Amino acid sequence: MESQDKVIESLTKTIEIMTNELTLLREQVAYLTQKLYGKSSEKVAYQPGQLSLFEEESLPEEDADLPR
Repeated sequence: MESQDKVIESLTKTIEIMTNELTLLREQVAYLTQKLYGKSSEKVAYQPGQLSLFEEESLPEEDADLPR
């Protein structure tokens, strides 16, 4: 009987550990899925002197370089 109790206790601990690990992995999958497919704000860093491929408003530093 004692050996069965030890086996049951060992298996119970193993189940708890695996349940905690499964919960952590599910949280990681949800986080990474959100990062990959969720909303994101794309910010463009303009380099001085670099031409734009799109018709956008001119940047203030570009206006200062124009002759008047």
